[in-house]
Amino acid sequence: MSATSIALGVADRVRSYRDRMAKLPEFDLANVDKLVDYAKATYGLYLDNQPPPAPAEAEALMREASELRSKLLVWSVPLVAAGHFDEAAVARVRSGAGHKDIPADLIQLVTLYRRSWSEVQAICGVTEQDIERAAALGPAVFAMLSRREHTTEKPGADGSLRLRRAWTRLDRAYAQCRRAIAFLRFAEGDVDEIAPNLRRNPGVPRGGRVTDTVQPAPAPTPTNGGGSAGGLGGGGSPFVNPS
Repeated sequence: MSATSIALGVADRVRSYRDRMAKLPEFDLANVDKLVDYAKATYGLYLDNQPPPAPAEAEALMREASELRSKLLVWSVPLVAAGHFDEAAVARVRSGAGHKDIPADLIQLVTLYRRSWSEVQAICGVTEQDIERAAALGPAVFAMLSRREHTTEKPGADGSLRLRRAWTRLDRAYAQCRRAIAFLRFAEGDVDEIAPNLRRNPGVPRGGRVTDTVQPAPAPTPTNGGGSAGGLGGGGSPFVNPS
């Protein structure tokens, strides 16, 4: 799921503003302190709620994941030499072997590219579409392989509800961090480079102003179910607690 990949990929950059966020009136530091935990929890529940694919589809997914891993890995080598990627991190990916390492490697590679995308997108053959596909494919293939090893019950309504709640918590916390960074970096106007929006289209609420938190966001479930995002109360604090 690309939303958790984005959140995990930029978490270090977001946390670098923690001390300045702490000085903002009524900003809840739990939004930044628990951001990684929220993303990991959402990611784990997402994996648990994936339906098993048909055998032919599973084979195609594995083949696509392997080819995409190879492409991202090939381009990571010159990016290490140019100082954009951490050499040790790429070496860990290269040392992977076996089917289960492929999706894990994809997830790690997505994180590397996300962290430096503004610097590397114009100097490598990897596209934004490659990153988006890898971010979606990695968790899907990982879940598929996990289900082959462990007999689990089919995803149910209770699991979907837990996933929606986890997604809402992540979405609200991340949106509040974005709002804080947008305020702190108002003159630079680079919040989208520091913490990209988790949603492709945040929507336009009443009054015509585009914000990060007013419009509901789709929950990342296998059936494309809907989830809700946090909103702003009239005349209240610009920040919303994650709970």
